Amino acid sequence: MLTVNSATHSAIYIYTAMSADLGLPGVHKFTAIGLLDGKPFDRFDTDNPRKTPTTNWARRHLTTDYLDKGTQSRLSKQKWFGVNLDVVMTLMGHSASDGDVHVLQWLHGCYGETNPSEERLRFVRGVDKYAYDGDDLMSFDYLTLRWSAATEAAKPIADKWNGVTLLTEYTNGYLRDECIGWLTRFVGYSTRELRERATVPDVYMFTRKTNGTTLTLICLASGFPTNTPAMRLMKNGRVLNTDDGLNVCDTLPNDDDTFQTRIAVDILPSDTGNFTCDVLEEETGYHVVKHWRAGDRATLPTIGWPNAVLLSTMVGLCIVALCLVVVYIVRKRRTGQIVNQTDRFPQHHGLPDETSGV
Repeated sequence: MLTVNSATHSAIYIYTAMSADLGLPGVHKFTAIGLLDGKPFDRFDTDNPRKTPTTNWARRHLTTDYLDKGTQSRLSKQKWFGVNLDVVMTLMGHSASDGDVHVLQWLHGCYGETNPSEERLRFVRGVDKYAYDGDDLMSFDYLTLRWSAATEAAKPIADKWNGVTLLTEYTNGYLRDECIGWLTRFVGYSTRELRERATVPDVYMFTRKTNGTTLTLICLASGFPTNTPAMRLMKNGRVLNTDDGLNVCDTLPNDDDTFQTRIAVDILPSDTGNFTCDVLEEETGYHVVKHWRAGDRATLPTIGWPNAVLLSTMVGLCIVALCLVVVYIVRKRRTGQIVNQTDRFPQHHGLPDETSGV
């Protein structure tokens, strides 16, 4: 039968600072967003300068003390970005008078793996990197404990940060330990909330025309409380695989804190085989089987409703990326001489005295 030995979860934080306020709805001069498994669960921005939970589980479980400390941390980072965006602009040969909007971003967090024998998630990898105007600037390697620059202008910054032993030790410790601890808590809160809601997952099978000679048979599973459902598609009892043209799509979040995934295979319109979609989510015990037999295909749901589910999900994903996309579109590409600097490099802000766990 289907088994799921582990599932990978992520806690990622994205900070975005712009050199000018564009005055566009939903786009702020400074924004900080926390994401669990790719879905936002808290937010801070210049128009709402408080760390605010955005999901049911976060509103229910994140304490006032946690949110207060998180707010102070983000206010501190907002100041840091306000100062150091100017520094990086100078290093890149840009200035506020050039008429462009410039962007400095920081993305950091961790990926953890569940294991039935362990309550705490197991560290998989960490990420801590910066970008300027949409291009990589520098990143931290948790294996070598070194900062590396993606551009010549950032090399002095990387050298300076590599010289601070406390910074490299703290960054590595945060990614491997503290971040995983918070991720374990968040996954527990989220999973508990979803199980209490007792949402029954749905599985749909339908076809879509691809060209004049073939159809695409799709199995869509939606409404699962975790992102770990295992799926298989069978024809006349035989499990199909990539050699049969099976296409396994990524698991995506829905708007109601559940997840959906799908698998598909191309078939001939004349195919009379009996197809079965088998979906199991081991963490919750949900097991759904859907049949698509030659004799009952006329009673299948139309393609419209499953498409609506996918559209709704993509709208949610677009909201997450909206701020990042807009600021890249509006900026103009400029080239300039890199200004020689002596010791005017950004000081890293991620030290223990101004963190609140996240």
